[in-house]
Amino acid sequence: MNTQLDYTAIWHQYKDSVSRYIFSHISNTTDCEDLVSTVFTKIVSTGNSYRGDPNSVSSFIYRTTQNLVIDYYRTRKRHEEIPESLEAASCIEDEFLKQTTLDFLADALALLGDMERRVIIFHYYKNLSLTDIATKMQISYGRVKLAHNRALSFIKEQFKNYDL
Repeated sequence: MNTQLDYTAIWHQYKDSVSRYIFSHISNTTDCEDLVSTVFTKIVSTGNSYRGDPNSVSSFIYRTTQNLVIDYYRTRKRHEEIPESLEAASCIEDEFLKQTTLDFLADALALLGDMERRVIIFHYYKNLSLTDIATKMQISYGRVKLAHNRALSFIKEQFKNYDL
């Protein structure tokens, strides 16, 4: 069964991750920009025959990106070896998934109220306990716990609607 892909949505969702990945492996800016364009051109040209799970489009994009970077090294940089980080197929998927997840979390945090956002940052980024956060914010432990639970529920709900 063929799956119709929304190329505009794919471009908006993945262009930054694809660009970061390519720019982290290739130092020539012009070549990087060309490769980013080539990735999405290739996705459009092969996407009409995409038969995979619509929820795994990211794997399709990441493999395409990785293969194009490897081809770049093979064809244009014969004197350079292909970096080991490109040789493990799961590495690129893990890197993109991590970056996509971080992008999602940043977006979700931006949508939280100030108190909920501060609680999440203090707890997960600063490693403070909820009790320490209550003291730092000069509010009750109960309010901190409530804000924490609300924030996690909100992020979890947002995560359901996010295509990784």
